[in-house]
Formats: sequence, structure tokens, C-alpha cells
Amino acid sequence: MKNSSIGYHTASMSMKLTTKEASEVYKDFENFAKETKELGIRPIRVNEASPTADEFIKKLYSDFPKYDRIDYKSKNKGLRWDMRRRKHSPAFIKAKLVGEDKPCSIKIKINPKVLTGETNSLAAATSDCTKNAEKIFNNEAERISPLLGTLNTYSYTRIDYCFNADIEELYIGCTPEQMMNLIKRGDIPIGFTERTKYDKTSHRMKSEDYKFYLMNNSVVINCYWKGKQLEYQYPDNSNLERARYLIRFEVQCKYPKVYVMARNVKNKSGCFNSDIINEMVSDEICHSVIQKYFYKTVRSGDYFTLYGARKIIESHNFRRDKETRLIWALELVNDYRSIAKVKATLTGDELDEFKRSLTDLAVISVNPVTIPRNWNIVYIPNLLDSYYDRLGNDTPLTFASKRILLKYHDVKRAMTCSDDEMFEAAALAYRAQRGENKK
Repeated sequence: MKNSSIGYHTASMSMKLTTKEASEVYKDFENFAKETKELGIRPIRVNEASPTADEFIKKLYSDFPKYDRIDYKSKNKGLRWDMRRRKHSPAFIKAKLVGEDKPCSIKIKINPKVLTGETNSLAAATSDCTKNAEKIFNNEAERISPLLGTLNTYSYTRIDYCFNADIEELYIGCTPEQMMNLIKRGDIPIGFTERTKYDKTSHRMKSEDYKFYLMNNSVVINCYWKGKQLEYQYPDNSNLERARYLIRFEVQCKYPKVYVMARNVKNKSGCFNSDIINEMVSDEICHSVIQKYFYKTVRSGDYFTLYGARKIIESHNFRRDKETRLIWALELVNDYRSIAKVKATLTGDELDEFKRSLTDLAVISVNPVTIPRNWNIVYIPNLLDSYYDRLGNDTPLTFASKRILLKYHDVKRAMTCSDDEMFEAAALAYRAQRGENKK
């Protein structure tokens, strides 16, 4: 697959320095910038006093950290540095220190795909890409200053894991806009809040267009239509056409989350820091993180119309009370147009029954979110499940049933079909995809 992939997008890492080391590194940056004209150094204004402040205020702020950003002038090279310089650590930190005081730090942000010069920088970075990026970084750091060290001397502060899903490449059968509509009707895990902004037309807070953005103190889940994002922010980007049908699902793990993950990796394997660096962005952990948060928000299971989903449930011949409960859950999500909104309105036993129904629907591969009837689409496969289907058997034959269904939609435009006929077409694709016997 060219565009669909799972891995990570960017990573931020840091290393502590003494005041003396930070001063020497900063001078090395300045000298390298003057000699090569490759780098630009600019201060980041954080907690600095106003130039017009009196002497007392200036003195008060004089011991505050100073921040500088160092990046490449000519183009985005996929690498930048942020320096934090300070004379000494605050007293409450120094009291706990064992050994030399290191109040300064150097932080790096790496985009492995860009750093290694790959033309398709939209694709997620994998373990092979990480090894190449490490070599390039080590060589670049050596050019600038011996104190910058090698990549394995740094520790992660943030990792942005991602899943890229090209809906054409995966034969999804809907537009990116329609897919984002379904995703935004998904779930909001406990502890997360959705970022919204004020809409002047409706005079209320609304989620952002073409984006499903959830956050807590340690993790950000950001699912968006990559093509539309590039069109708005970077219309001249060379990857714009490649991103036209791309949905990106990002899990941005901030320091509290990364710290816990790294500690778990170390306890599990007993590996050293250099091994943790590679393990944290290994293919296994990338897939694990994406699966965990994708199924918590977008949920598992394929999409059907309300009519089609009811037929799937009825075909399993559940007990009457279970069948009624599952259809009740589907109708609630259909009415409220969001799993999260339904959960926000229910309490007590009803909420427990609804959550139980979500689990039962996942078992039979039916997504609780239903397809709007006016789309004239009866079946849309789950993005992540489709990716793994394609990954397991990268041949067009795997998706023959889906292409038959898409062809059926073309026929439908020229003739009137009943709901039963539409459902039979969807059920055919559904069963064929999972190897079930046709009925």
C-alpha cells in the first residue's frame, strides 16, 4: 500500500545539560550558523519581562529560563532544536538532586520521513525508517557540536502515533467528508473532552470542520481529513493530491503518558535507554496504541443503515430481550447522531445496558453509528479493519465483494431498488468479507 500505513509521525526528545554545557552548545550553534548559513536561531518569548519594566521587575525575571529555537532556514528538514538555558535549578529541585545540577536542556523534534528525504512524507514512519533517521541525526549532531550527543542519549517527551487510511486505496466506498461525518459520531472515552469552537452562524459551540479532536492531560486524539487540512494551511504542498482521500488518526502521547509507557517497556524487557528509544516506536507498540484508541473512539465494526444493521442483528437469532436491547441502542445513536451524546443523556441501569450493547455489537462487527439514509449507501467498511484485511492479503481479490457493491451503487442510480434488495447487496459484501457462507 502506498498511502495507508500505521506508525508514528513525529517524536520529541530531550537531554539535560549543565549551565556550562548549555553555554558551549549554544556557542557551537552560533558558530555553525555563521559558517554554513544553514541554521536560524531565534528566542522564544516565555515568561520574559517587558522592555519597559522597572529594574526590580527585570531583576526578578533575570534568573528565569531563556528559550531559543534553532531550525533550518531553507526548508523543513524534519529536525529542529529548542534550548532551555538557566543559571541553576530552583531551590526545591536542587534540594532533591543527587549529583551535578543540570538546569538546562536541549529538546529535539524529529519527523523521520522528512529527515530521511522520503518523497511520501505523509506515510507513517516505521522501525526501518527510525534506524535511518537515527544515523542522519547522529551525523548532523556531530557536525554541529560534540555535546549534542547521539540519539540514544535523549529521552522521549512526546510521540505522535498515527494511522493513515486512504479511502480509495482501501476501497471504502464513500467520500472523505462522509467518513469524517461517521467518525465524529463516535465515542468520547472517560476523561477526554472534545475541543470545540464558537460557530457564528448557529451561535453555539461546535466541533471543528473535518476534525474530531479529543484531549486529556496526557493524550490527544486527533482524527482529521488530511487533504482538507493541507488545502487550508499549505495549498502549495507537493503532497496535496496524495492526501486528497487520506484520513489521519493521530494519538499524540505527551510526557506523562510517554513516561509511563517507557517505564512499562523497561520493566517488561529490562532494556537499556538505547533499546527503549527503538522499542517505543516499534511496529508492535505503534499498532497497539492505534488499536487501543481507535476502537475506543471510532469503535469497531462496519457501518450499515439503520435498516441494514437491524437485519444483521435479527439474522443472529438472539434471545428476544437481547435483540430488542441491541436495536434500542442503535436507534438511540441514530436519533442523537453520536455515541457520546447518548452516553451523556443516560444514567444508572440504562447507561449500563447501553454500554453492554456497544460490546455486543462489536462482537457481531456492527458499528453503533448508522449511515444516513439520504446518502444512498448501504454499507461502509471499518477503516482500521479494512487496513488489516488489505495488509493480510494485498491483492484486489480480497476486496472483490466491495467492488461488486460499489458497482451495485452505479446500477442503483439508474433504477429503483427496494430496501430488501439494498440490504441483500450489503449483506453479500459483509459475509464475503468475513468468509461466511452465503445465505
